[in-house]
Amino acid sequence: MFKLNLDRPQRATIWVMLVLGISLLAGVLYFTFIIYLRQAWASCPPACQKADFRQVDLRQTDLKQADLSEANLAETNLAGMDLQEANLYFAILKAANLRGANLRGADLRGSYLFGANLSQADLGQADLGGARLDEANLFEADLRGANFTGADFAGANLRAARLDETTNLSPKWRLVWDLVNQDQAGRRLVGADLSQADLGNVNLRSADLRQANLQQANLSGADLSLAQLEGADLRQTVLDDSTRLDPKWGLVWQIVNHIEAGRVMTEVDLSGADLSKAYFRQADLIKANLNETILVEADLRQANLSGASLRQANLTDASLRGANLQEADLTGANLTGADLTQADLAGTILTGAQLQRAVLPEPTGQD
Repeated sequence: MFKLNLDRPQRATIWVMLVLGISLLAGVLYFTFIIYLRQAWASCPPACQKADFRQVDLRQTDLKQADLSEANLAETNLAGMDLQEANLYFAILKAANLRGANLRGADLRGSYLFGANLSQADLGQADLGGARLDEANLFEADLRGANFTGADFAGANLRAARLDETTNLSPKWRLVWDLVNQDQAGRRLVGADLSQADLGNVNLRSADLRQANLQQANLSGADLSLAQLEGADLRQTVLDDSTRLDPKWGLVWQIVNHIEAGRVMTEVDLSGADLSKAYFRQADLIKANLNETILVEADLRQANLSGASLRQANLTDASLRGANLQEADLTGANLTGADLTQADLAGTILTGAQLQRAVLPEPTGQD
């Protein structure tokens, strides 16, 4: 049998090294546990901060009062689950199914709920300050006492959602809620900001929507017949075949949303319309009614506006280069900064027109 012949000092040295090595190994194992294993063995729930639950079945998990702050719950099925008083601060809940979920008193500040299904969910007393609820479905959701300070509801479905005086909701989105849940025929909505609102199938017949911002609003199936839309912004507004809109405003919508050169619009009535930055290059606008029309930065190059009426029209910074304005009536029109280079102004009425910074055609020599 092999035997080490070590003297006493050598044995003492080995013994010291063994003691120190074991102590060092124990220290390494301890700190490994503290730094890594403790997190791995931590109970989740309730401590689930920054956890990734995508494609995880949580239906049998108790998430009541759980800490899910900054957790990724995108497309997760949480339908009917009890998340009362859960911490979902800055959680990702994109396209999550929260139908009928209990979120009463939950902290959802800064959460990302784009396209989430919150229909019939209980959000009473929940804090959704700064939350993104774009295109979320809040049909029949309970929002009483909830805080939505700074929350975005672009394209969200607020039909049959329950609010009360304690619901902290911005005037814009409270108005949208009111519009989709009450008959709004004949409603006065002058200057209202309805941009990005889901107003599908809303009755706005005869409503006064002058100067209203309807940019990117969903008006599919809405009734806007006889509505006043002078000055309304219809850019990127969503319409469909079932939207009821008077022909004049249907044409305005076409003009501001589709670029087309050489449009034929003889004697058309576009009075009072907001046609800012519209494309009218080479358009036929002979004898058109453009009184009080907003044509700021519009492209009217080489357009035929002979005999057109543009009284009080706003043509600030519009391009009328080479346009035919023979006998057009521009009484009181704002032509500040407009480019009229090579325009034909024979017989044009410019009484009271504002021409500051306007570039006028050079006078032709007389024989």
